[in-house]
Amino acid sequence: MTKLAPFQGENMSPQQIIEFWNEYAGNYSSFQQGDLPERIIERLFETEILKPDYSVLEIGSGPGTYSLKLAPRVRILTCMDSSEKMLDILGRSIKNSGYTNIERFLEDWNGYVPKKGYDACIATLCPGSGSEESLMRMEKSARRSCIIVSWYANHGDDLNEKIWKELGRDYSYDIRKSTGVQDWLKENGREFKMEILSTRITQDIPLTDIITREKSAFKAYGQRDVEEIVKKILEPCTMNGIVHFDHINEMKLIYWKPAE
Repeated sequence: MTKLAPFQGENMSPQQIIEFWNEYAGNYSSFQQGDLPERIIERLFETEILKPDYSVLEIGSGPGTYSLKLAPRVRILTCMDSSEKMLDILGRSIKNSGYTNIERFLEDWNGYVPKKGYDACIATLCPGSGSEESLMRMEKSARRSCIIVSWYANHGDDLNEKIWKELGRDYSYDIRKSTGVQDWLKENGREFKMEILSTRITQDIPLTDIITREKSAFKAYGQRDVEEIVKKILEPCTMNGIVHFDHINEMKLIYWKPAE
């Protein structure tokens, strides 16, 4: 049986997950999302699921891919993440931006005790945010709207799957096509909207940069010998040390009003 990719199905402790993101923070990139963060934020205001006078809790803010686009459009933005290093990166960006309405909140969402103190709650690529427990926690945190942003197809992860297979671990990202969130919302009588947004990602990337990134990511799993595997996989499509990337990536946007 094919297993789900790490953080989606692998049995890792909360502390191991935090250690992963702290280790990976310096190499994290939103490149695979292209212009989708801007388009998603714009869409949420077009539909009025977000409004300028809202206070917003962002779950899994990371280094601020969505935070810095949300902040100038809402009253207060609280950015929650379990990784101190991710929040440190966000803090530097906040300082450079000059925004004064962003709060950083070091907390593991899975252990957070919700209070109905926010107008909206948005989970941006937060692992596990589609679970029943997380959905209920979101509704207990937000008065007016709940939003989940997740991958539907990210071809930047194709390499990860190939590396895991070379390491003897048969992982996949098939859970991204799951209808679990929609099913829970339907079963519990929520009216919701779901949209799939796509973007074309093209880039010429030095093979050495890819190796550095993958070594950092897999180190958190205790896998330290991935350099030769990456070379084995990518060298056939490498020219003059450069890998050409050209794919259509897709993200899933789900939003609804919580039960009163």
